[in-house]
Amino acid sequence: MQDKEKYIQHIKDPQLQQTLIKVLDQVNGVLKKHEVKSTDFLSPYYEKKIREVLVGINRICHFSYGGYEGAERKVVLIHPDYLSSEDIELPLAALEITSNDQFFKCNHRDFLGGILGLGIKREKIGDILINDDSKLIKGYIILHRDMKDYILFNLNQVGKSKVMVREVQLSEIVIPHIEYKEGIGNVSSLRLDAVIAEIFNLSRANAQSRIEKEMVKINWEIITKVSYEVNCNDSLSVRGSGRADIVEILGKTKSGRIKLKYKIPM
Repeated sequence: MQDKEKYIQHIKDPQLQQTLIKVLDQVNGVLKKHEVKSTDFLSPYYEKKIREVLVGINRICHFSYGGYEGAERKVVLIHPDYLSSEDIELPLAALEITSNDQFFKCNHRDFLGGILGLGIKREKIGDILINDDSKLIKGYIILHRDMKDYILFNLNQVGKSKVMVREVQLSEIVIPHIEYKEGIGNVSSLRLDAVIAEIFNLSRANAQSRIEKEMVKINWEIITKVSYEVNCNDSLSVRGSGRADIVEILGKTKSGRIKLKYKIPM
């Protein structure tokens, strides 16, 4: 394989650089030892960037999977090009978390905090799904298979509640239905600071500060330019405020302001 520098020299994000270097080391293992390698779980942005590099490397193939159709966080499997992806064993497992506590009411942050509190790194964990459609709240965690037993034996509390953990098949995961609240915004421009100030009810100065402090992502990429222009179908997230998707740019009002439709997960 050619020099790694060729693949990372255009990348400014130091964390993405380190992730890519690690993946390129895995590619070397695939080429030299004819092994199958898996990345850690990646955000959609990192997955996109990694796959853009992998597609240009000869003698390997790759595919990504997060445990279920529509998963956000995925691993990328890299294998010799003479193997079929259908013959490759997925390195993923799923755990179901429940509680007998009648007051058990935990959110994504609680589940993630319980797991990270065991000393497990975030990149070993995929999506965390919470199904509260029934009287019994269930949390589903997708994770690297080599983390499964450790969590099974050590995770006994989420939030303030005692919990029970068992392994389930990926096919047994109950995908929760996500409801959205739609809103109409009215902004002076499609600048990022103006849009997040409108959607998340922030002052313009607060919005600018959060952007500059790397607290804002568009399509899972950190954006630090306050004048970045938001587009239709962009997914926005603001640390401490939440997430929103831009559904439609509705055009201009008589006064020249821009109307946009957005939706926020409830």
